Amino acid sequence: MYRKYALITGFSVGVGLGGTALADELAGSVKTIPGAVEDVRVSGTWESAERNGIYRVIIARSGLEPVTARLFVQWVAYETDGSAVVDQSVEIKELADLGLDIVDYETESDVDGLSVFIQTVDPKDGFDETYELHMFSPTEYIFGPATN
Repeated sequence: MYRKYALITGFSVGVGLGGTALADELAGSVKTIPGAVEDVRVSGTWESAERNGIYRVIIARSGLEPVTARLFVQWVAYETDGSAVVDQSVEIKELADLGLDIVDYETESDVDGLSVFIQTVDPKDGFDETYELHMFSPTEYIFGPATN
C-alpha cells in the first residue's frame, strides 16, 4: 500500500516539476531581454503561402543625453503545434541613423504589409517630426518623413 502512495506521489511531483521546468524556461528567456528594450507591441497579422503569424514592433533606447531610439519589426510565425517563433527580424537603420527618440507610434496592417506612423523628437533641439514606415516584406520597405 505504501508503494502505491509513493508511486502516485512521485508521479504527481514529477508532473508538477515538468510544468515548472517549462515555465522556468520562459522566465529564463524573458530575463535575457536587454534592458534597452522599452516597448514591444503586437501590430497586426501577416500571411504567406507557407506560414502565418503576427508583426511585432520593438523600440529600444540607448544613451543618457541624448536618448536615441532604434526600431525593429519582427515577423513572428505560428508553428503547427501552436508555438511561436521569430521568422524574420529587421532593424530600420534609417531611423537609427537620424539619432532621434520615438515619442509614440501607431500601426496598421493589411494584405500588403505593415504601416507604422512614428512620432519622433530630436533630443538635441526638441524639434519633433513624424515619419512613415511601410513594410512589404523583410527585404522591402519604404521609410521617410510623413506625407500628410
